[in-house]
Amino acid sequence: MLDGYLTAIVIAPRSIPPDEWFDDLCGARGNIAVASGTMLAAITSILARFNAINEGLSAKPARHAPIFRKTDEGLAVPNLWCMGFLAGMRSRFDAWEPLLDPNRVDHGLLLPILLYCVDPSGRPMLGPPREGRETEEFLRAAYQDIPFVVPAIKEFWMPERVREVNARS
Repeated sequence: MLDGYLTAIVIAPRSIPPDEWFDDLCGARGNIAVASGTMLAAITSILARFNAINEGLSAKPARHAPIFRKTDEGLAVPNLWCMGFLAGMRSRFDAWEPLLDPNRVDHGLLLPILLYCVDPSGRPMLGPPREGRETEEFLRAAYQDIPFVVPAIKEFWMPERVREVNARS
């Protein structure tokens, strides 16, 4: 989940200050300014992964590799990563609206992620899937598109990020 969360923060439409997303992740214990001991070590590890995702997507976006949990048989389990991504999106959920609109073609960028997300009641976010073997096969393999859509989402938001930087200058 953490890897998905951090990925969403890195590629979000607007920047989010670290103290804000650390507070979201860790609550009051995530205060970077006063962290020590085990919490400081955890924060340092989280920042290292955040930086690795950010640098990787900037330098070699085609090599982006989300960290999915694996079954004992070695099969990827993308649900937790996707739910972490969704949690990261919620920090600025309104800003993600252009990609959340199913009437826009760009909405397809989020589909491989949202397909594995559920609402608070445990129902699929995108509604119940169609029944049938083809749907089951599609759902089993859709996660394989996530390494490709993440850099595309980052690129989609780039004009927004540039406007944000220019507004601060």
